[in-house]
Amino acid sequence: MEPINYAIVLYMKDEKSAMVKEWIKELAPVCGSDYCLETEPHITISAIIADDEELIKEEAEKLSRILKKGEINVGVIGVFNPFVLFLSPVVDSYLIESSQKANDHMLRVSEIGNKGRYIPNNWVPHMAVAMKMDKEGLYRSFERLSDIFTPFCAEIDRMALIKWEEDNPYQELAVYDLK
Repeated sequence: MEPINYAIVLYMKDEKSAMVKEWIKELAPVCGSDYCLETEPHITISAIIADDEELIKEEAEKLSRILKKGEINVGVIGVFNPFVLFLSPVVDSYLIESSQKANDHMLRVSEIGNKGRYIPNNWVPHMAVAMKMDKEGLYRSFERLSDIFTPFCAEIDRMALIKWEEDNPYQELAVYDLK
């Protein structure tokens, strides 16, 4: 069996998530891609590969009891050139510790995924708001986001286990409330 890609992601409380979703809805026609409309606004804190989905689910559930609620401060518009526009939170002890715990825990039963881009000290915390567009779409969406974005604070209150496959890239396998 071919290993499958999974991710551990953090979700914001509903009202802030809804705000970011509205921005994504405004950007989709401008950037020429509706890819981000298919996902919940999130920050990925671990990307892994594994071939035993049941074991990954069990470990994610255990991890959900370890991770805590926390607050993030989102204040930056960023670009992964040339095809991703994102919002970036301030990298603080909450995010660093959450990423470290998630990776330490999940890598006991899996391997590093996504070319190591989500391991501590090699990770740029971000929330994609527009993806899979051409350069002109990126320029237009950056300009539009600059007009509508205002920095914000948000409470992280949930963690999710996501499965990623080429033909179905954002499958929510489980969502857990954090304490």
